[in-house]
Parts: sequence; C-alpha cells; structure tokens
Amino acid sequence: MKNGRPNILYISSHWPLSHSYGAQLRVLKIGGLLKKFGNVSLVFVVQGTSPIASEMWHCTAQEFDLKAVIKTEAANKSGFLHRLRHELDPGYLVTFPYRVSDEDRRKLLKWFREYDLIWVHTIRTANIFQVACWPHSVLDIDDIPSRLYSSSARAEMNSVRRLLDKRMSWVWRRREARLLSRFNVLVTCSAGDREYLGNSHRIHVIPNGFDVPEAVPVGEHSIPQRLGFIGLYHWKPNEQGVKWFIQEVWPSIKREVPEVTLRLIGSGSEAFAHLGSGIQGLGWVADPGPEIATWAAMVVPIRMGGGTRIKIAEGFARQCPVVSTSLGAYGYDVADHEELLLADSADAFAAACIALLKSSDLRKRLTEKAFVKFQERWTWEAVASRVEAAVCDCLEKDRVSG
Repeated sequence: MKNGRPNILYISSHWPLSHSYGAQLRVLKIGGLLKKFGNVSLVFVVQGTSPIASEMWHCTAQEFDLKAVIKTEAANKSGFLHRLRHELDPGYLVTFPYRVSDEDRRKLLKWFREYDLIWVHTIRTANIFQVACWPHSVLDIDDIPSRLYSSSARAEMNSVRRLLDKRMSWVWRRREARLLSRFNVLVTCSAGDREYLGNSHRIHVIPNGFDVPEAVPVGEHSIPQRLGFIGLYHWKPNEQGVKWFIQEVWPSIKREVPEVTLRLIGSGSEAFAHLGSGIQGLGWVADPGPEIATWAAMVVPIRMGGGTRIKIAEGFARQCPVVSTSLGAYGYDVADHEELLLADSADAFAAACIALLKSSDLRKRLTEKAFVKFQERWTWEAVASRVEAAVCDCLEKDRVSG
C-alpha cells in the first residue's frame, strides 16, 4: 500500500469515457468512487479490432492512471473437445470468442503481485484472460448471464431459439456457482441478484445509480405530446424491447392519442423510425436532459436482461415519469402507482402510457415520489459506502488468507 491507501488495478472492457450507456456509466462511476479509497490504475481490454479515438484515449488518461490497453485475439473455439467442455465443464474458461495473448496474460499474473486489490468488471472480461483464480479480487458481475438467457427464453417466440437459450442458461448457472471459488468478493446490482447467487456474506450489492442533475429542466411537455426511450439499440434487450413496444403497444396508444410521437435516443435508434408512424430516431445525444424534459413519460419495455437498468434511475433523477415492465424495473425497490407504472402485457403497457399522457396530476405524483427515493438510494454519492465496504471486505479476506 502507498500512504496507507491500497493500490487498485481496475480492469474493464467498457471504455469509461465513451458515449454514455449503462455499463459505461457503471464503470466510470465505480472507478471514480474507487479513487476515493485507493490509488487506481486502469487496464482497458479492447474486444475485437475497433480503433480507439485519440480524444477518448486522452480524456481517459486524464481521468485515470491508464496502466495498459490490451487488445484481444480470436479464441480457439473449434473442435469436438471444445464443444464438449463448453457444455459440460463449468470450469472451462473459453466462454467467449476472444482471448488475450499469452504475453498479456503473463502481465496480469505479474500485476497480481504488484497490486493490493484487483477489481474486474464482468465475467466476460475476467474469462478473456483465462485465469481460473484471481487473488485479492472483486468481480463486478453487473449482468448475470444465466438470468439474461433465462429471460430471453421466456420472451422468445421461436421454439428452437427458446430451447437454445434455456440450455445456455443452465450452462451459465453452473459456471456462476463457481464464482466464489474464483474471486474473493462478488458484486451484484441488486439484492435479488445477490440472493440468486447464494446470498453469501462475500457478495455485496452496489446498485446502479445516476448523478443528481445540476438543474432539472422544467418539464415543458411538447405539443404534440411525446413518449421516449433511451439506450443502445444494438444491445439485444433494448432492441427486442423497443420492437415489442412499437409492434404490440404503440398502435393502441396511437388509436387513443393520435398526435403522440415516440422519440428514441441512442446509437442505432435511427433504424427504428420506419417501424411505425410518429416515431423519430434521434441517434446519440450528448445531453439528453432537455429532450427528456419534454416527454410525458419514459418507457422501459424491457422483457429480457440479466442485471438492472440504469435508465430507471435516470428517469427518476430527471423527474420524468416512467412506465416499465417488471423486468425493466427489476432490482429497484419500487411499486406500481408509487414511483412509476408497471405493466407486462401489451394492453396494460399501452393503458399506463395513455394514463400518463392524459393526467398531469399522475405524472407529478409519480415523479415527486420517485425523486425522493432516488436521492435516498440511487445517487452515486449514496452508493459510495457500498463500494468502500466491498474494498475493505476484499482486503480483510486477503489478510486473513495470507
């Protein structure tokens, strides 16, 4: 340790200063909180061969001590033995199409000896290094793969795809059962995920949060009225959820409120504009706050996923009414008609949106309650003590084992 502060190696496959999205925000904000408790060095793992913009590199190097940028290579996933181990051996680490080079793997093993704590974001990133046991380590699981596949199976209409997703959920469930033997401490996004993984005292909950806006724009709702969605559209849960909303929910809303428009924010949203009338894809927006302030409601029509949705906390923070599926709001201690409206069928989701479009009193009541609870639980300042607890627990366990 340096000056009584632990030296922390922070490993991520999400560039912390890239365009804003859920995993990126989590990496950035937890990294910032780790800097309060230790000396943080960042290792960024590039999956694939995409070039890194020099501006992004420069901004990250200003925010963090950028230890290394590691590029991956294709993993060997061919042959009968690989397929057999992939299905049946829960300790098999070739679980993704990429791996690091042998040289970079040796670097990691050397860093194990140089740092007091290793904090790695997601199982995918950890397995890319193909290291079975990580000393003095914290694994931030974020999305739980088996839950992602399980929810995908429930939402899937194709029977073959549904069976494949169920199989992969079983495969990942067995792998997840071994995580506590691979890492000192696990971190999940919700108490429900903690319980799902065994409710061990070595599993900490660090919920997804959002910054308190410096000034929430006054909700001058647009005429005609708007509903909106924000997210990355190449992420399957977002893509599937928005398509379900447009195909199954949107026509009912348009019949009741013909002038309403749907505004989609995020990379790839432009491709969805042709799927229905009154839909506008805005692409990536640097500051979505003023746009969201014009919405009568933020819709979160998520029907598959493995963690929690930061967009729920963002809607609460920006004091925008939220309509969500139960899965979309999973992990947040909220109730229907208290902080938001919950609906899982297409008809119920449409009815909830219509109710908000027609009632300013309902919008006001929901946003006031949601903002109070957001300030208590889901600001990044409120989350800081949980990050510190995970760090202290890992360091204590390492001292005991040493």
